[in-house]
Amino acid sequence: MIARSRSHLNSILETHIGSSPGERTGEARPPAEALPIKTFLMEGCGPVPPKAGNQPGPLVTLAEMATDPVLRAKYSTRVHLGEAPDLTTVEIVHGEGERAFVYVDCADPRHWLLHTCAKSGLADRFVSNLAVARRGVGRAALPGEFLEEAARLGDTVALSLDHERRVVEPGADSGSSEFVKARIWGTRADRLLSLVRLPGAFAEGIALTTVRVRHQPDEGDGNRFCVDDLRWDGRIIARGNSFQAHLELIAALQGCYARQVARIESLYAVRTNGADGIMRGRSLTLHLTRPIRHLERFCRMAFSSARPFLLWGLPLVRGPGSVSVTGVDLNFGQALGFEFTPEFIRLFLPKETSGGTVVRFYTNLQHHLDPRVRLLDRDEREVLQL
Repeated sequence: MIARSRSHLNSILETHIGSSPGERTGEARPPAEALPIKTFLMEGCGPVPPKAGNQPGPLVTLAEMATDPVLRAKYSTRVHLGEAPDLTTVEIVHGEGERAFVYVDCADPRHWLLHTCAKSGLADRFVSNLAVARRGVGRAALPGEFLEEAARLGDTVALSLDHERRVVEPGADSGSSEFVKARIWGTRADRLLSLVRLPGAFAEGIALTTVRVRHQPDEGDGNRFCVDDLRWDGRIIARGNSFQAHLELIAALQGCYARQVARIESLYAVRTNGADGIMRGRSLTLHLTRPIRHLERFCRMAFSSARPFLLWGLPLVRGPGSVSVTGVDLNFGQALGFEFTPEFIRLFLPKETSGGTVVRFYTNLQHHLDPRVRLLDRDEREVLQL
């Protein structure tokens, strides 16, 4: 259904979530029940806010993305503008007539929310394909700290944790944990998270992948709620009976992401003086609690354009234990400077590049190399201030 206005969209999704599964504990969904709502957090433009005559607004950008030839080869798309200037419905048809609607909320012109009731496979593929249709637009990545911050609005009823470093360090020592995956259920799941993070629980630590939160809206009779799966890849799956409760959780997560990206860009962007070529600004440092065992091999893998990092670049060996790369984040299509040693990684963020590239790289390190990695400034202070 096409959303004519913001109130109409809220009505559509409020009705839908009321017929979707409620508080599930992992059992299969009966086929007669409605699919849950999926919301995706996407960064819709670069670090400079769009200005008249300078950069296109979000709806122009979205319309250009939806008509991208590569995207149109996979999907038939139509863009329907709503009465509100910051709301659009993208109607998509895939394959043998599989139809879905994606509602794009650009109330924040830089950090978009995409809502859909489509099947997970179709929704995830379409949003990923939409993101790559435009440079500077990409899906947000959410480190564990962001998920925990948003989860404080409600009751944590489940957690997913993982540690997967077989991709980046194949053939790791047999005495170390090459991969760990765990799902914790229960009303005290957040307390169990603190236990598995204690020193000695896992030799290399463990990263938070998903947190399931039960939240009641600020204004309600106590019977309205949502149960949201907040995922590290910027996808949120909503069940329950209150879309308003879901919006409150999403707003907290979106605000946390937007504030930290803005903080990184305002404090740590670097500039190169054209006259003398001197770089000015403050670098960022990723401090590793476990060294990179095979530095050159790791850099070749990380900048091969492949998942999970989606980075491209040519690593340059500067000396023993030192590699530098001018890389491109393919998720955003933007450049970022790197200096690698086994114990730390230094980042240089150009002023034209989104701070989201830093957050994405940091999040990937949490999941694939070192869950205890720390993002510090040059004075060894924590960069993320939640």
